[in-house]
Amino acid sequence: MCEFRKFTAAQTGYVAQCPSCRSIEIVYGTSVIHIGFSDWENFNEYLASVQQSYRPSENRDMKTIMLHFGGNGPLQMFLTTDELHEFCKLIDEADSEIRAWHLIELFEKG
Repeated sequence: MCEFRKFTAAQTGYVAQCPSCRSIEIVYGTSVIHIGFSDWENFNEYLASVQQSYRPSENRDMKTIMLHFGGNGPLQMFLTTDELHEFCKLIDEADSEIRAWHLIELFEKG
């Protein structure tokens, strides 16, 4: 059973990682996403590509941005423009923390 430690938290969610298996848990709103550590970088690249290619809706309250997760799986998350920015900020903060923790781990093992 994983015991996740939070790397970053916001009012709308958090990002945590299990120190044993290194899987990452992303909670945002009512969505929970689990990804393997090896998929973290690809996940970040995917979010960056979505941020670069989306077109803001005239209605800022409309959830027009779809994030598709899980390869052939059915998991999708629909966000407003503001939610996308907030979600990406949460992920960026977590990425910095995760990278720092893993550098510390490398020095401790070395």
